[in-house]
Amino acid sequence: MHVAFGMLGFAAVLAATVLLEQKEATFSGLFYRPALLLLCVGPLFISLISHKVDELAASARTLWKAVRFSAPRSRAVLQEEVLRFAAEVRRGRTVEALAIAEEARHDLVRQLAPLLVKQYSPEGIERTAATAIAVLASAMKRSEDVLTSLARVAPAVGLVGTTLGLITLLRDLRNFEHLGPSMALALLCTLYGLVLANGVYQPLARLVHVHAVATMEEARILSRALILLGEGKPLADVRALFGGETAESAGHAEVALG
Repeated sequence: MHVAFGMLGFAAVLAATVLLEQKEATFSGLFYRPALLLLCVGPLFISLISHKVDELAASARTLWKAVRFSAPRSRAVLQEEVLRFAAEVRRGRTVEALAIAEEARHDLVRQLAPLLVKQYSPEGIERTAATAIAVLASAMKRSEDVLTSLARVAPAVGLVGTTLGLITLLRDLRNFEHLGPSMALALLCTLYGLVLANGVYQPLARLVHVHAVATMEEARILSRALILLGEGKPLADVRALFGGETAESAGHAEVALG
């Protein structure tokens, strides 16, 4: 269903671009409505051909999280909540420790910390954490792929607009008043496609990738911290995780994301 809707939507955008271009009597500058319509809406319908609506919605949510994400702030929150949780575990106050885990601001702490209270073995914690990391990596990679595909599609749609503009230009060679809008469509579609690809979609895809790498790193640190707690290691060892191993963890995260 999404394939047909994407194809029909893109065809409708092409038709609307041609009709709007015929109604544009003058060209007023860098902002030309037919080109904006084609380049802002067209790639989205093409993306809908290869991605379902729920995948695009999930990508939008992931992008929103990536835009708001701050690695230092997230790491500080993770450290604070892990140390609070670890202190309660060391005191044997499992109810309080479980409450801290369930009310944590950090998603990974809410997801993984209760495993220790439920007396999972270190191997069980490690396997569960590895599964959670794989799921996170897969979800973020899909969101990154959506933005990367948009970065590839935008220049191609711009070339479609350029071709439409040149066809209109050749058709109206005797109508000098319409040469400006036709040439505007041809040139600005190329410009908009390049700007969207290199100035919007690729940087956003990189933003999601950076967020994913930081999240994978935090997941590995949290997993190791829980294993240390389960083995009865001192809190100093847990605290030391947040001062080192970042380069190694980041390398593992890059490998996990491909």
